[in-house]
Amino acid sequence: MRTINKILLIISLLSTVTFATPTEEVNGSAKSNNSKPITFEEETKLSLKKIFSKKNSQLIKTISHKKFLKNFYKNNNYQSQWLKKDGLNKERYKQLMYHIANDLTLDNNSRIVQHSQQIQEELENNLTKDDLYKIEISLSSLYYDFLEHRLYGEIEWKNFSRKLRSLKKYKINAEWLKQKAPYKISTLLAQANINETIEEITPKRFGYKALTKSLKKLYKMKVDGGWKKMGYFKRLELGSSGDMVLQLRERLTLSGDYKECNNTTDKTLKKSDNNQSTEAKIDKKAVFGECLNMAVKKFQKRHGLVADGIVGTGTRKALNITVEEKIKTVLLNIDRIKWLPRKANKRYVVVNIPEFMLYYIEDEKIKQSLRVIVGDKKHPTPIFNEKISYIVLNPYWKVPEGIVKREIVPHMIKNPNYLRRQGIQAHTTWSERSPIVNVSNLYWEDYLPGGQRFPYRLMQPPGPRNALGKIKFKFPNRFAVYLHDTPTRHLFKRTVRAFSHGCVRLSKPEKLLATISTFNKDINLTKATKILKGKRKVQLNVTNKLPISLVYLTAGVNSNNELEFRNDIYNYDKYMKRVAQ
Repeated sequence: MRTINKILLIISLLSTVTFATPTEEVNGSAKSNNSKPITFEEETKLSLKKIFSKKNSQLIKTISHKKFLKNFYKNNNYQSQWLKKDGLNKERYKQLMYHIANDLTLDNNSRIVQHSQQIQEELENNLTKDDLYKIEISLSSLYYDFLEHRLYGEIEWKNFSRKLRSLKKYKINAEWLKQKAPYKISTLLAQANINETIEEITPKRFGYKALTKSLKKLYKMKVDGGWKKMGYFKRLELGSSGDMVLQLRERLTLSGDYKECNNTTDKTLKKSDNNQSTEAKIDKKAVFGECLNMAVKKFQKRHGLVADGIVGTGTRKALNITVEEKIKTVLLNIDRIKWLPRKANKRYVVVNIPEFMLYYIEDEKIKQSLRVIVGDKKHPTPIFNEKISYIVLNPYWKVPEGIVKREIVPHMIKNPNYLRRQGIQAHTTWSERSPIVNVSNLYWEDYLPGGQRFPYRLMQPPGPRNALGKIKFKFPNRFAVYLHDTPTRHLFKRTVRAFSHGCVRLSKPEKLLATISTFNKDINLTKATKILKGKRKVQLNVTNKLPISLVYLTAGVNSNNELEFRNDIYNYDKYMKRVAQ
């Protein structure tokens, strides 16, 4: 954290800088027509108007955002934002510099930090009125940059979008829709209290505050030296011993995962690195005991790994991620949150794709957690925000044309009975009541990718084999993505659950249905449960629509205030870069 001692020193020096009663000419006259001396406010307005009206004014030659500032001051009647009769508005200046100095997401070499330091140095000099007017405009320019940083972060979205578009050549349709914060910088800049403004625009949801606190801890670890990379080993587990176990214990201690407990080292000692029993000689700290076993499981859980206590290739790779790399990941996710919805809702749903989890949140408390299955690498689940507007019980699965071409046609070529075995029917239209067509005589090779368009619509009616299971939650969107049940429930036991074509499969959809029914009186849960026992398709409208956000956060803080890292399953962390401002 950058110190503000220098700022306080500058403020004390500025107490001697004052505006004398104007006697010199300002815009031709220091007095109005009735010969009364003009006030400080009038003089400031006249001077700022003259500065912004003059072509190629030297006072604003090197100032950024000249066009914005010219319009801003004009629209605010050239009211000073930073000056008072006795000099600089010390309280406002101090607030801005405090927030810049304490913003851990700013790089020390960023334009914002460098500009703030430049202004501080200029304020240490003997200042003329022109100098103070230049500082007035310079501070507004600095505040503009800082507000942009706090609102939008530093992700290079254009380059990221370009990278996503480039994936289309591999037939991967990756989509990420942003939601811009609902604030106007011109309005924020004119607000008197900077502390209140920064508090107003700081995200209140999606774990933003907790993530910034974790960032502070990571910087502390970095200052303390971080941790060393572990050397090569095949496998460490309960009972292992040797130098690598010592390194493992030290590494997990530095990251806060290892805590002393009631050790049972003597009972767990099995073998040393060379498979020779050294029970009489070995240091107990070099033995992989119960305390270390719990620490490894905790670390694995925090990093989206199978929490089995066995340190193999995957866990070793995670252990060797440096503290600097973790800081970059946290900064990236903090900036992602800035582009998520800011509106406060009493209740909403979040699907965090890399975490393979759905959360129902009410009054900013997690009330329900469900395991989910998301799109695989070739069919990434899109990132966007919508509202759940209706639910379908016993849904039909209407097979998308892409799946027909890529998967069903090849299956039918190999096995003409594939559709019948899957319970899939061919219809003339998308209407479930349209005529069913016998497709046994089709020459399926004609409909392979690149060939003719398949002439019929394939549907799977309600039943035990239906790919959508028994319930579907709809939030109409351009991606045709929704939440749904699934008959393949064994996949929810996996740690990494990216198996779908883009839609989100729910482990316990009936629980989400029950939750939605609590604030939608038109949904009778008893009747719905009875309907689910049959095969009749029924639509339930969600009158009180439920906001849903499909997000991609690879870092977050759990209920125990522990920093967690998730699987970057789509390589978006790799594609997405931040630029220092």
